[in-house]
Amino acid sequence: MEKFDHIDDFLAKWASGDISESEREAFRKTKDYTLYAAILEGTDRLDVPAYDKEKLYKGTRDKIAAEGKVVRLVPKWAYAVAASVALLIGYVVFFDQTERYETGFGETLALTLPDGSEVILNAKTRLEFQKKDWEKSRTVDLEGEAFFRVTKGSTFTVASNMGTVTVLGTEFTMNSEADIFEVICYEGKVRVEKNGLQKLLSKGQGVRAMGNSFENCDLEHQQPSWFGNETTFHDAPLRQVIKALEKQFGITVSINDVDGNQRFTGSFTHDDLNTALRTVFESMEIRFTFKDRDTIDLAQE
Repeated sequence: MEKFDHIDDFLAKWASGDISESEREAFRKTKDYTLYAAILEGTDRLDVPAYDKEKLYKGTRDKIAAEGKVVRLVPKWAYAVAASVALLIGYVVFFDQTERYETGFGETLALTLPDGSEVILNAKTRLEFQKKDWEKSRTVDLEGEAFFRVTKGSTFTVASNMGTVTVLGTEFTMNSEADIFEVICYEGKVRVEKNGLQKLLSKGQGVRAMGNSFENCDLEHQQPSWFGNETTFHDAPLRQVIKALEKQFGITVSINDVDGNQRFTGSFTHDDLNTALRTVFESMEIRFTFKDRDTIDLAQE
């Protein structure tokens, strides 16, 4: 780029098409041409507001006539600003290719990944992946609970802070958040990994991480129960059930002196909070009290 002393001015002119063919040809021969060309290509994807050149020209011409002096149509500093903005926007578009999806309390979201794999996010769940790396590495990051129907192909990985699931093509759910990590396989095979532990699951099998070991989870349904507007548990720790209630209804449950590791088997509906609370806590002889509209205290009877 030695020949282009005022690079900011030059890049702004180049981006707007105001350089001569000889200047363009000289620029193509430089070692930096490929980088700047890629950045400019990224900026082309953005929607830029159109402007009325004729109106701008007429306004400037009228100002010249009124003041009797030359007015610079584009101030010199504007080229530098335009070049800086183009480089910044181009960098963001070209290098930041992260796709993110999130659900709120009580929401679910169905989406299709670039390879055709299907994902359904349960309530209060976040999923993201790098679009630019997808063909080389089918990897998604998950926080929360989701169902995956993975198309066959290269290794597909679901990573989280609690553990990892690796598959080639199958159907499974993964629930990963705070101290909860549970994986259930509905079709094919999945490999589950957490803190050096590994477990290979086949259709109809599931595991739940408990401390430094895995425990088996019975599979009673052909698909996640939350597809049918209820959430079902089999011998699940109460803290896992409480977390599901909080995500579904947007509440906070204070466990107090109640044992969060005692087990619950049953379901709760997504339609009504009071019914859900009674279904879970009355069967376990736990008293619940509304501290305010969104906060619930628990006490063992």
